[in-house]
Amino acid sequence: MKDPGIKVLIVEDAQLVLDRLFEIINELPCVAEVFTAIGYHEAIALIEEQEPGLVLLDIHLPEKNGIELLQFLKQYYPAIKTVMLTNQATDNYKLLCEKIGADHFIDKSSEFEQITGIIESYRLKT
Repeated sequence: MKDPGIKVLIVEDAQLVLDRLFEIINELPCVAEVFTAIGYHEAIALIEEQEPGLVLLDIHLPEKNGIELLQFLKQYYPAIKTVMLTNQATDNYKLLCEKIGADHFIDKSSEFEQITGIIESYRLKT
């Protein structure tokens, strides 16, 4: 395990995207551990067990959606940084996520490369 570093949880139901994010993030020297979940309930269990410092969160998930998980995070774990991920980067979704308290909103189709910089910026602040 790399240490010191930030713990990152990726919540994404598309296996290809999940695998790619895991590969990219796990290589960052500022990351201690990377955890993955494909749905709401699995994500809640990992958040409670591992206490990540940053959660990458897809809006569309099985069970409940990522916006509901964002609401849970901001209510019970407000210190965890959140990066919303979506292929439907409409202004409505972006404004809703910002209102709830998302720290970043990333369009997976055009802003994917920004993710590593966001993670590295949080490690510098800790």
